[in-house]
Amino acid sequence: MNLTNKLGKKLKHIDNNLKYYTYNGILFSIMITLSRTYAVKFLDRLGGNSLHYSLISSLPGFIAIFTTIPGLIIMNNSSHKQKLMGGIFISSRIFNLLFALVIFLPLQFQPIIFVFLYSLMNLPESISASSLQSFTGDIFLPEHRADAISLRNKFSTFAQVGAMFLLGLILRLSSTNKGAIYLYVMFFIISFVIGIIEIITFFKLKPLNCNCNATKIAFNLQNNIKDILKNKKYIIFLICSILFHFSWQMGWSIFNIYQINYLKADELWLTLINVSSNLVMALSFNSWNKIIKSKGNSLAVVIATLGMGITPILYVLSPTLLILTLTSSISGYFTAGTTVVILNSLLEVSEEKDRLISIGLHNTFTNITLTIGPLISNYILNKTNIILTLIIIAIIRIISSGAFLIRYINEKKAPA
Repeated sequence: MNLTNKLGKKLKHIDNNLKYYTYNGILFSIMITLSRTYAVKFLDRLGGNSLHYSLISSLPGFIAIFTTIPGLIIMNNSSHKQKLMGGIFISSRIFNLLFALVIFLPLQFQPIIFVFLYSLMNLPESISASSLQSFTGDIFLPEHRADAISLRNKFSTFAQVGAMFLLGLILRLSSTNKGAIYLYVMFFIISFVIGIIEIITFFKLKPLNCNCNATKIAFNLQNNIKDILKNKKYIIFLICSILFHFSWQMGWSIFNIYQINYLKADELWLTLINVSSNLVMALSFNSWNKIIKSKGNSLAVVIATLGMGITPILYVLSPTLLILTLTSSISGYFTAGTTVVILNSLLEVSEEKDRLISIGLHNTFTNITLTIGPLISNYILNKTNIILTLIIIAIIRIISSGAFLIRYINEKKAPA
């Protein structure tokens, strides 16, 4: 009878966790849309240039390199992990208010100060992102994780599409650069309020192991890393993921430069491009969930990353904003698969006892690639042109997908 009661409580926790995990994702997406989705365009309106665009892509990763692992060690040593995570979330959301204050600085300093604040925000963000990824393993059983991640991403993306569309329409109402900047300030403040509500939903989540918040895990960084290095599945995935993230992140600043500097996209066009991509993302999560269940994470990640390799080519084939808006729907499909399958694969290959540090190491390495990727692509752009840069990024992305393919083939050959 006790076993039945415990099972019933666990299933109830799973249902409640799924609900609040989804609510949390929706609110987080709206907060992100209001405060960060148009950050590069806001930077442009402040007087930013292509160097600022590259720095706003790379500096957050540089900050995270030095904070992720130490932050996770502090998190692990805390007997109240969820409360500590909530405090870190709040410190991150405060930056939304700081963004609003940038316009009161001297004009010549506004772009670089905004870049600095945006990058510094990644100090709490890098810790919270890794912690939340690990916490997902605490609130869902392994067989439920793919469904939970897909459901959260699906509804979050729908919310993001709605928020983007509304944001783009409102920003379009301003006929002056100064008026648009004031609208951004208003959205930064609203995003802070939504962020606080988002954190409230986070505290509604209940770990399936009731003691995981109260009990410290035996922890020794050196021993943990030694154990992780013995996990061949994790190491192989890590190498493939580092290569892919490097190629993925190379494109971020270049896509912004192509949209804003070359095609002269304003907020409305940026909204249409993002809505086209995100709407397809929202509709395709169920499809990717089926692919993962039928083919497994190892093959699904090959398909998703190969599709991501096509995205830069789609930019090359899009000489107008209208065509780019239409082709963005294709990249949206593969982005959806990538976001689900990378996290699901990471959780799958990480040992339970080393999961927090395994995720932290993965995120630290992908933050290193985030630091250098945009700077390298900007260097290539300065030495060549936008078209050749996009083609080079596409080639590197396809090579990274090939690495995942080799991993999949070797797994199939390995004895069961």
